Amino acid sequence: MRETGPAEPAVRVSGLTIGTDRGPDPFTLVSDVSFSVLPGEMLGLVGESGSGKTLTGAAVAGLLPRGVRRVGGRIALDGQSVEGQRIRRRPGDGPAMIFQNPMTSLNPAVRIGDQVAEAVRLHRPKITKRAAAAEALTLLERVEITRAEERMRQYPFEFSGGMRQRVMIAIALATGPKVLVADEPTTALDVTVQQGVMDLIDRLRAEMGLAVLLISHDLAVVSERCDRLLVMYAGEIVESGAAHHVLHQPLHPYVDGLMRCIPERALKLGELRSLPGRVPAPDELPAGCRFAPRCDFVTDACVSAHPLLEEAGPDHGVRCVRSKEIDFHAPTEKHVTAGETDG
Repeated sequence: MRETGPAEPAVRVSGLTIGTDRGPDPFTLVSDVSFSVLPGEMLGLVGESGSGKTLTGAAVAGLLPRGVRRVGGRIALDGQSVEGQRIRRRPGDGPAMIFQNPMTSLNPAVRIGDQVAEAVRLHRPKITKRAAAAEALTLLERVEITRAEERMRQYPFEFSGGMRQRVMIAIALATGPKVLVADEPTTALDVTVQQGVMDLIDRLRAEMGLAVLLISHDLAVVSERCDRLLVMYAGEIVESGAAHHVLHQPLHPYVDGLMRCIPERALKLGELRSLPGRVPAPDELPAGCRFAPRCDFVTDACVSAHPLLEEAGPDHGVRCVRSKEIDFHAPTEKHVTAGETDG
């Protein structure tokens, strides 16, 4: 019997670098990001606003905004390298993307059924209008829209937020994708509705073998759903690995700081505190560790050189020169800045 090798990643990103392409001094917005997502796997991309996670997802989906472009690295879908800014949209030929606010993505003046059918026709130009409408009905039923045939004749304002997000998922499925990029898909929804939408995405990835890239700032969502995590800060990965390792045994002070902002986690650690400061702008990046100005564990070594993303264990990487010596369960160390001594 012939043995099969490991599954080919549905998407593989190598050394992705994104920058601006306008102005006299273009900025680098995302630096040297690498990851892969297997069919049926969910990879979480986590970080504060300005960390670069949405731009990374947009690059995978071929939807970078005007004035921003991929300046380095490689994106491969099913082993085939994708060149240029746009990814072709034939059925199964590229990723699909779900955005944060479905109300701004749906046309308020067009009936729901027509919007889903339009997505079907765009990706299957030879299909008849009747067949496209039938396919739209099937897609709405697949994403668990009740009374789908009746709902097809309604407009977006007649749908709840959760139902609108399900419509966006149906539109995404119209392409027959193998990769689904979900950018904060539950942020604008109530907690109980969030659960239903994420249950739906989980079911679809299991049934269809979808590779899901989940972009979120909600650590509770990613901890429950994701197989692996990438934590981004100021345009680069600072920690990566299996979700339970990254969240329960963090090696980077930034990840520990994010965890201490969550009341349930802070109770276990004995301290609830906010993360001071903000993510630096692309033209304000420090020369050494980008997190150093906000870090309680900073030393001269942290600010003298930019740290590399290094292997800290099986499938666990961290970008911190002190990751092997910091005990996050001990009392917080004194904040030591460059040039200070213990004396």
